Amino acid sequence: RTIRALQYAQQIGLQTQINTTVARHNVGRLSEIANLVKGAGAKLWSVFFLVATGRASASQDLTAEEYEEVFAFLYNLSKSAPFDIKTTEAQHYRRFVAQRRKAEGAGKAGTRPVSPEIIQRQAGINDGKGFVFVSHTGEIFPSGFLPLAAGNVRHDSLATVYRESPLFLTLRNADNLRGKCGDCEYRNLCGGSRSRSYALTGDFLAEEPRCVYEPKGPSNSRRISARTGLPLAGSAPLVQLLPAL
Repeated sequence: RTIRALQYAQQIGLQTQINTTVARHNVGRLSEIANLVKGAGAKLWSVFFLVATGRASASQDLTAEEYEEVFAFLYNLSKSAPFDIKTTEAQHYRRFVAQRRKAEGAGKAGTRPVSPEIIQRQAGINDGKGFVFVSHTGEIFPSGFLPLAAGNVRHDSLATVYRESPLFLTLRNADNLRGKCGDCEYRNLCGGSRSRSYALTGDFLAEEPRCVYEPKGPSNSRRISARTGLPLAGSAPLVQLLPAL
């Protein structure tokens, strides 16, 4: 029925998009799905990468190496596909694309190498950074996949929470990231999935668990709360956890 609905939409000139969540059960069928998107005449293929929250489990997720393989598939496909490709919760795809474009431009006449300074200035959207999510109960979250509430629109200004909340301010400063994400020269462009880090480690500033890249910067894994303004383990929480519904 879904395919028929897409066909009907195409017949009457409606633009459509197809959403796919990449996980263990379908990663081997991405080429087949891409052909379906093309055949349906969709304008956008929105590819979601798994975050182990809600009904999703970590066992359904891909390995870091498999993420890179999917990134390569999507990047190569994007050069010829008649539809646009958008990724969600794959912030490190930006790092992958930057690396590939840099490699492809190397040695070409008139092409200047991309400096680390330019990469750092290219701020990418991430949880709480150009994005905010409001639940059906009014709670304000950095994203729909990061269950840390910073306020509620019933009694808080959405704009004020986004601009001034300690949680949102912390998320928007890439220098607060821990582990190799904090060391990475792509941390402003990418920043890793804060939702995935929280889901798998309990720390929303931890390094992206599904990234193979090893940064060239100095070790930053020993940053402490005095540097980030975050509480140490065992102290009062910075933000309110989402209650079970």
